[in-house]
Amino acid sequence: MAGIGFTLEKILSKNSYLNLMEAYAYSAIVSSGPVLFTIFSIGILSVLSMAHMDIRDIMTFRTLVVYIYGVSLILSSPAQMVITRYLADRMFVKDYAAVVPAFIGTIIISIIIHAGLGYAAIRLLDFEFGMTITSVVLFVDVGIIWIAMIVLSAAKEFTWIVKSFAFGTILSVVAGFYLGDHFGLLGIATGFTLGQSLIVIMLVTQIFTEFEHRNRVEFYFLKYFKRYTALAFISFFYNIGIWGDKFVFWFSDKTYEEIRGFLHASSVYDTPVFLAYLFIVPALAIFTIKVETSFYVHYKKYFLSILNKHPLFVIEERHKNIISDLKLSMGKFLAFQGSITVIGLVLAPAIFSFIGMTSTNLGVFQIVILATFLQAILQILLILTLYFDFRRDALILSIVFAVSNIVLTRLSIVLGFSWYGFGYFGACLISVILALVLFNYRVKNVIFYTFVDQKIITHADTVE
Repeated sequence: MAGIGFTLEKILSKNSYLNLMEAYAYSAIVSSGPVLFTIFSIGILSVLSMAHMDIRDIMTFRTLVVYIYGVSLILSSPAQMVITRYLADRMFVKDYAAVVPAFIGTIIISIIIHAGLGYAAIRLLDFEFGMTITSVVLFVDVGIIWIAMIVLSAAKEFTWIVKSFAFGTILSVVAGFYLGDHFGLLGIATGFTLGQSLIVIMLVTQIFTEFEHRNRVEFYFLKYFKRYTALAFISFFYNIGIWGDKFVFWFSDKTYEEIRGFLHASSVYDTPVFLAYLFIVPALAIFTIKVETSFYVHYKKYFLSILNKHPLFVIEERHKNIISDLKLSMGKFLAFQGSITVIGLVLAPAIFSFIGMTSTNLGVFQIVILATFLQAILQILLILTLYFDFRRDALILSIVFAVSNIVLTRLSIVLGFSWYGFGYFGACLISVILALVLFNYRVKNVIFYTFVDQKIITHADTVE
């Protein structure tokens, strides 16, 4: 995302409040588009459709979409990290023509896996044929969107990403509302899927337009699954961690509500959590524009000084610059996101009153807002850890996050309602503390690890 971050920084350099809002809006959409627009789409459609649709159909649609996004993200996560590394290596040697062939190869595999598993799972819900096909198409669409967003993180025309999600969301809401009014569950699901298909078409079109490519399909990236197995597991366990608490609530006797078949929900937990996730968007936006771009400049200079065989004192100086920049950038980030979190806590009662939720969910909402603040810090520390290729540390953190979230969430349910949300909060807190300890130690000794434990990648290493 650093490439887009540098482009957005140019907008910020114009020094006007309008440009400031524009840059952060673009950054929020680019970094959080799928989640952000899905939450808005589902929320708006649910409210608009209540007047003319059966509430059970609305609940079925909403729960189905959440499951599709959650399962697809977990299913796609190993490929996301590995293909990111593969494309980064190809771009390092300026083999930009490899981007599209690798993307096509990846989505072919993604389509096969999503279509096969999706059809098998959806059949268990005993939907009519049209609803089954619509659900599978949506599952396939979402799988493509995850991969497309990875490729487009290197894009220059980032405004097209924003337009893709904006137009797709509008179509999802309008078509979902209109078709839902006439055809019920099948209609609202079909309309929503049409919007997501438009997003896919627009994102894929941008990839083919922006990157020159060889007219063939390539599967060279599959070798990277063996070479970078840890990356696949890091992403897999991290996303298990993100969704672990939700699945525990959905399938615990005390908290679940059966919607249809294996589709379960938990009204006491779902709404507070998904609303709280909106408060993480500013964190990802400021990271993309400010933290990552600033850090990347010093990071690149540090490794270039090694590749160019500069004297030790130059390397040490650039190492100090990395540490100084991280302290300054993270300090600003914590102040900014901390303020957003405090505002969220203060406004929580008003937010819940406005959307018609009861005070039963308010306590969960407030503790989960704090948890998402910690998760934002964890995600940033994981990204920075992977910049230095400390894969073992990142894998440990991902596993700790996944296991602790599942275990502590289960414990919170056993302890009773007043503890709901503390499992997720505790998992984030434990993971952040561990991440800070590991990352702080590694960064302080990064010169030692660079020369002793890490391999400096050269052009020759990345040539097939």
